Amino acid sequence: MSQENKPIGQLLEELGYINKEQIKVALIAQKASPKFFGEILQELDFVTSAEVAEAIAKQSKLEYINIEQIVPSSEALLLIPQNVAKARNILPISVDDTTLVVATQDINDIATLDYLRKMSRRDIKYVVGDKKSIARHTEIFYYHLSNPIEAEIAEIVKKALENAEINVPRLVDLILNSAIKDRVTDIHISPESSATHIFYRIDGVLQHYYALPIKVHPQMVARIKILSNLDISEQRKPQDGSFSYGFLNETFDLRVSSLPTNYGENIVMRLLGKNASLFSLAHLGLTEKNSAKIEKYFSKPYGIILIVGPTGSGKTTTLYSALRRVNSLKKNVLTIEDPIEYKFSFIKQTQLNEKAGYNFSSAIRAFMRQDPDVMLVGEIRDTETAELAVRASITGHLVLSTLHTNDAIGTIPRLNDLKIPPYLIGSGLLAVIAQRLIRKLCQNCKVPVEKSREELIASGISAEILDFYATHSFYDAVGCEHCRGTGYSGRQAIVEILEIDKDIEMMITAGSTTQEMLRVAQEKGMHTMKDDGYIKAILGITTIEEIHRVVN
Repeated sequence: MSQENKPIGQLLEELGYINKEQIKVALIAQKASPKFFGEILQELDFVTSAEVAEAIAKQSKLEYINIEQIVPSSEALLLIPQNVAKARNILPISVDDTTLVVATQDINDIATLDYLRKMSRRDIKYVVGDKKSIARHTEIFYYHLSNPIEAEIAEIVKKALENAEINVPRLVDLILNSAIKDRVTDIHISPESSATHIFYRIDGVLQHYYALPIKVHPQMVARIKILSNLDISEQRKPQDGSFSYGFLNETFDLRVSSLPTNYGENIVMRLLGKNASLFSLAHLGLTEKNSAKIEKYFSKPYGIILIVGPTGSGKTTTLYSALRRVNSLKKNVLTIEDPIEYKFSFIKQTQLNEKAGYNFSSAIRAFMRQDPDVMLVGEIRDTETAELAVRASITGHLVLSTLHTNDAIGTIPRLNDLKIPPYLIGSGLLAVIAQRLIRKLCQNCKVPVEKSREELIASGISAEILDFYATHSFYDAVGCEHCRGTGYSGRQAIVEILEIDKDIEMMITAGSTTQEMLRVAQEKGMHTMKDDGYIKAILGITTIEEIHRVVN
């Protein structure tokens, strides 16, 4: 059977996104709904809209693109009216003299294809994108096309310098809107002696965006404090708050922190997205070898799997992505989270409530009375939680959690610090996944570069890795308008997986040093995070410089 004739369910199964049991449940659910099969699968949280789009791309032999990581050209957007793009759920991506590239998920809509040809007077090249992401980004990019933020902020700055009255709530909205458009994770509002500076953290790196007259800083801080229910009269000590912000029919949660400095209060806002399409193992950028290992361990009946790394290293995304591969139709899955940011069907999710006495350790005790198969514990923070999690893992339950350590092998002494006996660590621990996020090269401006074998070995890449990957595709980061001159766009995980086999278990129990355990693990084929990063550089995904920036 050709790909074109295969049903979406079969293609999704071949891609490894769903199993036969899920297809069976979805077919039963479809009898009670007029919706397409792909939509039913998404409603049941068996697949994401991005995974459905990927299957459609495979079915139609078209290119799949990640809408979250592209910036459409203004020329392409101007060719197609916003109301048409919105009504037909398409997003113009790029254009040249002969061809207009358009992202869609409805590749069989002939009427739209004819309309686009006539409207643009060009050939149309369809690429397949996630339906939900297309709808969201059509709103965002057309809005900013007709409402240029930089020009409006420049006008507010001009008014402030002329001592005219300015609209401070509008200024704060503009800063938030700009951040949403550019996929920012953190907004920094930092006062200095003569100006207040706006920095955005994009792909893990701070970038300077705007400079505003210092006299507007107290007004901006007051506005943000009011939104966050903070005390505007208290300027001598740090405060924490939060608020929700609506933009283009979408709600964003922001966590706010204020800190007194010598020039005024420094404000940092963490912008929390709600895109469940992120939770896909296939889109984390794992190598085939590492992906197979994660699949193997998350299908185990019992034991504990820890995902480790610093704040902002993507631990939660990896945890949820792997959790989605657990068959929640056959297994009772319970979670304790702080807070519940994403909701999944057939998984019993509960939220931390310290004031009510519901913490990670009390949750594990309650879970044990709920006939659990799989328990997700948001984070191991103390000895009691660590001990309960490990004991649950050796009494027939699969326990998933996160921990703050720098690398996989560092988890062993960290658990020792939490007073967990070595014999419990050895017998309960299945695997430790350590990770960081590295920036990917911008596809619009990267340029190929030749590197000699001697140069690559001198930079830290082992001869073994170079020999395994016969073809090397190194690129330099250049910088263009699509990536704001950085040379990078989007991020991917680099990981190292410490597998606790019989040899490592015996070494843990015997109190071997971390260096000894790491040596044995590497002899058995474990790649470090840096090795995984070098592989990404060899494959042309990132640069050696970026790996050295992220991993020492």
